[in-house]
Amino acid sequence: MTRRILLHIGSPKCGSTYLQQVMLKNDRLLAANGVRYPHDGSRHPGNAAEIDKLSAAQLEGFFKDDTHTVILSHEDLFAVAGRGKTLADLAGQAGIEVQVLAFLRPFSEFIFGDYSQFMKQHFDVWLKNRKPYGGRGFEQFAVDRCRNLSPVGYFKAWNRLFPEPGLILASHRDIRKVIEAEIGALEGMVWEVPRDSTNPSLRMEDCDRLAAGLADPDAPAGALREAFRQAFTLTGEPDAGKTAERRAWIEALFARQNEELLKEFGFDNRIPTS
Repeated sequence: MTRRILLHIGSPKCGSTYLQQVMLKNDRLLAANGVRYPHDGSRHPGNAAEIDKLSAAQLEGFFKDDTHTVILSHEDLFAVAGRGKTLADLAGQAGIEVQVLAFLRPFSEFIFGDYSQFMKQHFDVWLKNRKPYGGRGFEQFAVDRCRNLSPVGYFKAWNRLFPEPGLILASHRDIRKVIEAEIGALEGMVWEVPRDSTNPSLRMEDCDRLAAGLADPDAPAGALREAFRQAFTLTGEPDAGKTAERRAWIEALFARQNEELLKEFGFDNRIPTS
């Protein structure tokens, strides 16, 4: 049987943590079926953050005990195809096939997720400097993200590294469908994981509220910390910050990128009209 690697490259906020948690949850079942998700037990559920440092011995070690398929995953690989060159060279020398997988969601959801992730990662710094999002409002944040994102360019770069069998690009809602198509629908595979283990996004309305408070030098730090803590308990609640107007504006902002995705990869990332 051909040895192969399924290399999941993201993108961020498109179900990556969910996929990784599913792999960890089912690691024994996967191994019993010749599929391995190697993980060092670190806090992050991803396992491919350092594939640029991979050695030939490590690569061979992935395929121990009759393993025929290895799954590697990290959302931070999305925009940095250069980090896959070492794997491309080693896999080519060893005759190992590499199938690149990427998942996307409509860009309005992508930006909402990014807005949340920035708040999660930079809250402490912003609490000190009172300059959330670098002093930008949401609209400027979205415009800047649109200017800095080039999904088609990223995916083309990954395809140049691994031209065969070619990148698989799918909706974040089709993670299970894609993985089962690659490894089979394994009996007993558990696809449900607790919501709080999948890095759920903070609500837009809470991010807006926190940003306004952080920008106010008179807002008490203790009250802001408590509001930040409370925001994590509300991720499953309705979100008044995801307005139809905001969503439509972001989708229009990314219209050109959606056209390019459709043209180059046949992938329609627009919000369904029905």
